[in-house]
Amino acid sequence: MARNARRQFARRLRELREFELGEKITQEGLAAAFSATRAISGAAISAWENGNSDKRPSDERLKQYALLFSSPANLRPKPTVPSEASLDAQARQRFVELRRELHRLRDEAEQEARREKSVAPAAAPRNEMWAHDRADDIMVVTSEVSEDRLPETARPRNVNYSRLARYGDIDAFFEMYVKLAAMGYQNRHHRSANDRGIDLEQTLVLIGGPGRNRLTRNSLQLLDLPVRQQGQPFGKPEFFVTPEGEELRPRVADFADGEQELVEDIGLFVRARNPANPQTDVTMCTGCYTAGTLAAVRAFTNPDVADANIEVVKSKVGRISDFYVLFRVPVVNGRVPAPRLAVSLLDAQAI
Repeated sequence: MARNARRQFARRLRELREFELGEKITQEGLAAAFSATRAISGAAISAWENGNSDKRPSDERLKQYALLFSSPANLRPKPTVPSEASLDAQARQRFVELRRELHRLRDEAEQEARREKSVAPAAAPRNEMWAHDRADDIMVVTSEVSEDRLPETARPRNVNYSRLARYGDIDAFFEMYVKLAAMGYQNRHHRSANDRGIDLEQTLVLIGGPGRNRLTRNSLQLLDLPVRQQGQPFGKPEFFVTPEGEELRPRVADFADGEQELVEDIGLFVRARNPANPQTDVTMCTGCYTAGTLAAVRAFTNPDVADANIEVVKSKVGRISDFYVLFRVPVVNGRVPAPRLAVSLLDAQAI
């Protein structure tokens, strides 16, 4: 919840001290002036001026603010809070207006704080597929743009160098990373596939197929999956080969105006023990095109479909660890809906 009222009140107190009468008073100086009747520290003044703090001055302290800042004469030779009886007509009017303003601002701040406490935060629904300790390290490694298609900004010697310009499957990477943050993972990291020095023993999430993500390629080999993702030369899309030898390829429509459009891709989601460390796991999201990769990410992170898809995996495989699912991915006008495995599943097996 926004803390607008609390920050506005804190800002007004700071403005009084620093600008109101043309002379800046230190927090310690203000505390000394207020301590004539009852001691207070500069740290307390600092807390009142912090909009993220829930400490606010009492009625007595607000009266001291209004008295002190009722006239510039109260600041010389040093800040001194006058008695209410000593105020002249002009200072008294200023005192009344300022005290009324401060009470209003404080009341609004306290009402905001009470509203915040009265609304219990809804517990984030737990996604069974992502049950790791939220304090563990998790590394997202995405594919890289091929060398012949790298923009100049992806080259380290370019003065306008951008590290993320090397990242492939950027939609899928970004969606996965954001969803991990939303699920509460505290120690998220990301790299592109050709970065050196990636700690392979931590929990890994690999985005993109073996053609452009070497970690996906290596992991698929080490896990010896019954399904294979097969590369093709000359920039043609990869395709999948099932355990029975069936080739599953994306569908591209040829339209009368000469345009081609992807209308269906194939997605693969893998969850398995990490070959480099059986105490952690590896997740792979890949497709023939980037659409399939994005769908693989959404299959178990999108809250609209994740629970139902998990139930499909349980019914087919009997568990949600050490398995893969292969599924069709409809593509509508370039958009990739979150896949529903109940209707799009092609294969699901334990590994």
